[in-house]
Amino acid sequence: MRTFLVFCLIVILCVHKTSTYVSGEETKPRLLFVFGDSYADGGNLPPGSASAWRAPYGMFRPGTPVGRFSDGFVETDILAAALGMPSPTPYRLAQNVSISGGVNFAVGGSGVTYALGTPPFQTQVGWFASMVQAGVFTPEDINRALIFVSVVGNDYAAYNGSSLDGYFNLTHEVPLLIDLNLRTLYSLGARNFIISSVSPIDCLPRVTASSGFTECQKNVTIDAVIASHNHILGNRLENMTRKLENSSVLYLQQTKSMRYVLNHPSEFNLTETLKPCCVGNCGSVDESGTPLYTVCENPETHFFWDSIHPTEAGWKAIVGLYNRPRFTWFARSLSSWFGSGVPFMSERNQGYQIVAESPSFSPVMLAGI
Repeated sequence: MRTFLVFCLIVILCVHKTSTYVSGEETKPRLLFVFGDSYADGGNLPPGSASAWRAPYGMFRPGTPVGRFSDGFVETDILAAALGMPSPTPYRLAQNVSISGGVNFAVGGSGVTYALGTPPFQTQVGWFASMVQAGVFTPEDINRALIFVSVVGNDYAAYNGSSLDGYFNLTHEVPLLIDLNLRTLYSLGARNFIISSVSPIDCLPRVTASSGFTECQKNVTIDAVIASHNHILGNRLENMTRKLENSSVLYLQQTKSMRYVLNHPSEFNLTETLKPCCVGNCGSVDESGTPLYTVCENPETHFFWDSIHPTEAGWKAIVGLYNRPRFTWFARSLSSWFGSGVPFMSERNQGYQIVAESPSFSPVMLAGI
């Protein structure tokens, strides 16, 4: 198995090794490396292994399921577009598809532990390290690249203990492990980091279903866990920027951004906030092939796509807020931190491309799991 993985890396090296910078744009990042969970996953779960590979996922873009947990694009794609960068290639496809825009290592269900059974942040960093050590990217590429990390709640969702102390202990453990993995990425040459806070767990449709999708769950414990995680992670990120020379961090306030959109839906042309577009066991059918879900006609008017994930329209609203003051830490906004001056793409059909799987591709990139 180890020999097989080494061979795969050699193939990637031979095909892809190249500098991504051109004359006159040496200081502008062209590579985006992504780590985390289903909010960021571009299709790394093997086909057939997850609901994201079944209809109605991908119904808006590209019109067929491609492994993204949305009707179209996920946060990674919208964030990349906002920065004028291409969506990075899923790691699972990196052997056969160009990686000139970077690589997406995120896997649906991931956290900092194996809590939900998919490769955690540390394993994803290991995949990245193998590519770096194999020389797939130059040191200059890595130094100027952007690192985006979305670890936004799976470790908390998987907690099955009965102790509140154990639950709150996670708010120290999870930020600590995020911090340690960021430092590993720094040791590999990365310097520019974008990290998300957790999602507002109390407002996810899987929680609000009990109220008929009418209100976020009023739960003091959940609110305290969210606040504790975000505060502790923020302190760790601030400490990291002080101690790691030339490091630059932008902390996306996803909790605040999602709540803002949910409280001001008309500002984003949304009419449905807590009720998802796909209601039920989205992506599943019974023995006769009858869908175990219903789907709305206009996902662009819904904030949520399924019981956990936003629609593409929802993600555009969230990422758009990162270009406003007070929705990011350590910089006034995403655009001011990035320094690109790239206008956020407001037209839903404008300029996006999606990486589709090659029919001849052999799924080897996850062989080390």
